[in-house]
Amino acid sequence: MIDRAIAFATRAHEGQVRKGTTRPYIVHPLEVGRIVSVMTDDEEIISAAILHDTIEDCEEVTEEVLRKEFGDRVTELVLQESEDKSKTWMERKSATIRQLQSATREHKMIALADKLSNMRDIDRDYPECGEKLWERFRMKDKKIIGWYYKGIRDVLREEFEGLPVYEEYCHLVHKNFE
Repeated sequence: MIDRAIAFATRAHEGQVRKGTTRPYIVHPLEVGRIVSVMTDDEEIISAAILHDTIEDCEEVTEEVLRKEFGDRVTELVLQESEDKSKTWMERKSATIRQLQSATREHKMIALADKLSNMRDIDRDYPECGEKLWERFRMKDKKIIGWYYKGIRDVLREEFEGLPVYEEYCHLVHKNFE
């Protein structure tokens, strides 16, 4: 199933790049899947991690397509990680933090992996780009972006404190936003 998820995500994200870079977008979902794989060996959760941005960011991928290809559980996990792009940045990020308060451990694993991958990108690019880095994002205010990543850190603490990937996430949030 993981190999099918990799092939599907690679096709779905073809031609996409990470914001403000020339890095192929697929690097991000593959990294998210790899991070999740250190927390679980459940192939459906790992596959959902790899597919986590397909419904949100790939026009041809719908809930129905994903459900047909990967089943209900994988699709539900992807839907839980998908944001409603019709809402403002602040509405979406506030909703994500609220939803994670009562989310399943599986959803929280994918969210942690997604945000850790994002923080690794920020940490890699910030020294090179400096304050211009924040211009890549819809929300261009470093303090408000920091608010979001700190909120994720706080809501995931009880579930993952002490786990190396969570501790890495906390370190990167502290290093880049505090």
